[in-house]
Amino acid sequence: MEQLTIHRNIPVKYTADLCIAGAGPAGIAAAVTAARRGVRVLLIDHLAMPGGMSTAALVPVFMPCSDGVNFLAAGFGSEVIDRLQKFAARRNFDSGLAINAEHLKRVYDDLLAESGVKPLYYTRLIDAVVESGRIEALLCNGPSGNFAIKAPIFIDATGDGTLSVIAGAPFEFGGENGEVMPSTLCSLWAGIDFAAYRAGGAFSHNDDKMLAKLEEAFQRGELSVPDFHHTGVFRVSNVAAVGNITHVFDVDATDEQSLTRGVIENRRLLAEYEEFYRRQVAGFAEAEIVGSGSVLGIRESRRILGDYVLNRDDYEARRDFPDEIGRYNFPADIHPPRPGKEEVIAHKKLFRSFCCGRGESYGIPYRTLLPRGVENLLTCGRCVSCDRHVMASLRVIPGCYITGQGAGMAAALAAAAGTVPRKIDTAALRKELRGIGAFFH
Repeated sequence: MEQLTIHRNIPVKYTADLCIAGAGPAGIAAAVTAARRGVRVLLIDHLAMPGGMSTAALVPVFMPCSDGVNFLAAGFGSEVIDRLQKFAARRNFDSGLAINAEHLKRVYDDLLAESGVKPLYYTRLIDAVVESGRIEALLCNGPSGNFAIKAPIFIDATGDGTLSVIAGAPFEFGGENGEVMPSTLCSLWAGIDFAAYRAGGAFSHNDDKMLAKLEEAFQRGELSVPDFHHTGVFRVSNVAAVGNITHVFDVDATDEQSLTRGVIENRRLLAEYEEFYRRQVAGFAEAEIVGSGSVLGIRESRRILGDYVLNRDDYEARRDFPDEIGRYNFPADIHPPRPGKEEVIAHKKLFRSFCCGRGESYGIPYRTLLPRGVENLLTCGRCVSCDRHVMASLRVIPGCYITGQGAGMAAALAAAAGTVPRKIDTAALRKELRGIGAFFH
């Protein structure tokens, strides 16, 4: 490949005590937690909104926040869900754990503003200055051009581990053969007769009615990809619903060509599913898709290797750790890497075998947030140090709140002590996290 060597002077446009790359659920949790401790936080993202997958990708539900006894996403997660439910109550809608993305953006905006975080959208991370295992500055691009950001501590909340990889941290990618879970372009629906939909009984791959309708559509050629893993359509307000439907396979979230193919193919499939739902699913005769996610819903890419790799044995043992910063319990939700009925049967079997019982959960050690070989960096969210099975559990929004809150508090303690995250007192970290409501053993 042809290469160019460019020498330029880049202005240092921003400085902070802590710079966080990625304003998804984990990055926001980290930013608010740190800022409330008096840390000057700069939060950057290439999108025009906070929330990442939870807003821009239109993910429709939070996934479990509780083990049936304890609220596992306590602290920051509790605040978000309480505020979102108050938004829904103003519209006389019982939201449960459904996500109205527009409401959630406002919740995030309010939390960031109240805590004093400086968000910087339209800002894309392009490189970093790294010396002797320490990040000195980020190189970014925005509408004003290229610029640098300096801070003593950084957090990688990019989901794909982009900053960690730039800084030289090791990582793993996808499954044993490099396969990744498929992507989904979630869709916003209007015009649904919700009473008829409920009465119809065809919702997802977990019920026989929907599976039968899908199989008939595949045989008739109405749906071009025989994908039996069908999560369904979720009501998010009195008038709207979000579809977590369609899969596009073999999308590499770290490659722009692959992402482009994925989002175009997903839009094509959504047109097929709109017609399928209108013809075959009760309550959808007058329904239509009125929007789709601003970004593709990505489930899997890099996992940054840290001081500890949380693994399947830890999950199955419901293991405790002396440095744990939270606990979680969602099963290993590994979406099949290829279409087919046998694939979804295998998925269900794995998912059910991983389910925790009432009151059960596994610990998340602080060491999973510390990338190897980089001193002033923490990770949080989908890219933390774990194997593929644990990642498939921890990747969802409540899990991101838990690791983000832990990373933000650790960064605040490191900033106050003038040290790096690896050298903080984990007993002090756990005490501070308990003080804001975090749950762990």
